[in-house]
Amino acid sequence: MKLGSFQISLLLVFALISVSTSSIFVRMLPLLPAVVIAFWRMSTASVFLWSYSVIKSQGKIQKTSYTKLILAGVFLGLHFACFFGAVKLTTVANATLFGTTAPFFTVLIEKAFFKRNIQRKVVLGLVLATFGGIMIHGGHFHFSDQHTQGNLLALIGSLWLAIVWILAESVRKTTKTIVFSRSVYMVAGFTLFVVSIFMHQSVINFTVQDVPWFLALGLVPTIFGHTIFSYVVKFVSPTVVASVPLGEPILASFFAWLLFAESVPASTMIGGGFTLAGLYLITVRFSSSRFQSENL
Repeated sequence: MKLGSFQISLLLVFALISVSTSSIFVRMLPLLPAVVIAFWRMSTASVFLWSYSVIKSQGKIQKTSYTKLILAGVFLGLHFACFFGAVKLTTVANATLFGTTAPFFTVLIEKAFFKRNIQRKVVLGLVLATFGGIMIHGGHFHFSDQHTQGNLLALIGSLWLAIVWILAESVRKTTKTIVFSRSVYMVAGFTLFVVSIFMHQSVINFTVQDVPWFLALGLVPTIFGHTIFSYVVKFVSPTVVASVPLGEPILASFFAWLLFAESVPASTMIGGGFTLAGLYLITVRFSSSRFQSENL
């Protein structure tokens, strides 16, 4: 099945709305370590998809894809570990900005290793979206020495996520979305379990009241968010998929205003306009499968 530009855009918008709910659900788990939350997010999503596969067979993974799929899962787990580690070492604003630089890495990888033509509009879109992100976070950036390690961790986490989407694009050519996603989430969950052991944080130290939020995290931002990204990456460049989360702070601010009556600063509304304009250039002005023309 070949999707048109409009259909892809709708799917990306829906996925963006879904992943933007993650911060709301995480807020409901204030006493749990971030790595533990990430472990249950991945594990719950994996159980959902494996259970669905029992009810309706989804096929198997080709042996040639095993290595790439396992690597994608490991890197996804490391992405979460790095990002949450960054939040502990630097400001949330720094971690969020550096943690959403994955599309810059995908552009470099696609250009350097795959020799793909990248539209100048894509680069302009990335610049606009990032500028908007800086405005959204306002004056909360700090670049003192004590934040350096956290900033680097967030950047490294973005690199890992970029690699996930590069690998996903390759594996998805011969693998169904659910088959790919259920396995990647399972490997990511195992990776986070190992990380939690090294960090001396028990993944079973939670209450019954936490379970519904684990289920919500696994279902909404993961299955309805990341799984749709995994579906779409078969039809578009990984840079498109990696760019969409740049809009997450906008919707997260909206949800916080709607649910918690948090005020939305003018800088967020203005910066959000720049970010949305950038995402429009990236996600709407693309061909149905690969960026073409206007070589960079």
